[in-house]
Amino acid sequence: MSELLLVARCALAVVFAIAAIAKLTDLANFRQTLTEFGVPFSAARAGAVGIPVLELAIAALLLPTDTARAAAIAALSLLAVFCLAIARLLRRGEQPDCNCFGKAHASPVGSGSLARNAALGAVAALVVAAGPGGGIGASAVTLGVVAAIAIQAWFSWQLFRQHGRLIERLRTLEDGAAESPPANLAVIHRHRLRPDSVEQRLRALEG
Repeated sequence: MSELLLVARCALAVVFAIAAIAKLTDLANFRQTLTEFGVPFSAARAGAVGIPVLELAIAALLLPTDTARAAAIAALSLLAVFCLAIARLLRRGEQPDCNCFGKAHASPVGSGSLARNAALGAVAALVVAAGPGGGIGASAVTLGVVAAIAIQAWFSWQLFRQHGRLIERLRTLEDGAAESPPANLAVIHRHRLRPDSVEQRLRALEG
């Protein structure tokens, strides 16, 4: 049980750290998300910075055993607020983009977003109820490897999804270009004659 609680704490810390960094690298987009969630613009400006900073603090405080339970309480409270905000939007039939993980995972809020936050809340509640478990000490290397693999898998999945979206955009543009003037078709065929990347072909089509 002690090892399970330790893994739960580290998993929460990784998720909160990734979410915070993703938001901080795209503050304007996250501020827009907050306004779409119904937060006043003046409060959204402060929240766009304050929320990711709070998430970073929670991630850091989840690791030491002395502060893990307090950090888990803060994580549970924040996740509860997110769940209530999402449920309110869904009840009103609104589905703005959820940028919890920045542009890499921007998608309309839905039951999946609610379930994800509820699952994370359950993990935080476990740490609150059962305690922090063992210290990181001897398990640090193992947990570090697990965290590194999890982060790499997450970013690989996001790159895969982004590549799929680029391919879809390319197909849409090429379908539209079939009805364009011959000059545009010449540009398209010229770019097809050499092994350009998807991004280069998209720029040629959009230009």
